[in-house]
Amino acid sequence: MQSDENYQFTAKVYDILDRTYFRKAASSPRNAVISILGDEPLKILDMCTGTGANAFAIAGARKNAKVIGVDISAAMLKKAAAKLEQEKISNVKLIHTDASKLQFPNEEFDVVLISLVLHEISPDLAGKLLGEARRVLKTAGKLIVVEWEEPVSQLKKIPFYLVKKLEPAAFEDFLKCEMDQYFFQFGFEMMQTIHCAYSKVMVLSKNDHI
Repeated sequence: MQSDENYQFTAKVYDILDRTYFRKAASSPRNAVISILGDEPLKILDMCTGTGANAFAIAGARKNAKVIGVDISAAMLKKAAAKLEQEKISNVKLIHTDASKLQFPNEEFDVVLISLVLHEISPDLAGKLLGEARRVLKTAGKLIVVEWEEPVSQLKKIPFYLVKKLEPAAFEDFLKCEMDQYFFQFGFEMMQTIHCAYSKVMVLSKNDHI
């Protein structure tokens, strides 16, 4: 388990990466997520919300949505709570909890978002997170997963090298995963993949595999 000091460092690093790699609105994965959601009054779970960047962006763009961000790191949530207070966002709720052991009832959410998380954690923990995501997602709901994607352009591979250096040893293996098969084992069917700057947004539905 990381200390709060390590989590604070991680939070700063990811905020810098966010501003560096996703600064162009047209190719930002966050904007792709927002466009997928539409204007319906959705109940959205942001698993491992971190400092809340996705939750706040969604809540600001989709006023009818109710966003709940959960994270196990008190340090990250403290930073998120400060942003929440500063920006006066009313349709976001932050909860300090373990995303692999959620207290929500079955089929509680229209959308579950997992952004830049799965490559960071062990396969066992990833399975638990996806199991909980499936449990709390409504039958007709959407799981939206944002993950890094190595660019084809040799020029863009240069800045992506920094991402590789900061990520765990198994990161490159995860990048090469056949994502359709990966998510199928956890009871999800790939519906759509949107390629963004250094990343991809995957939209999945529940299947009957589990």
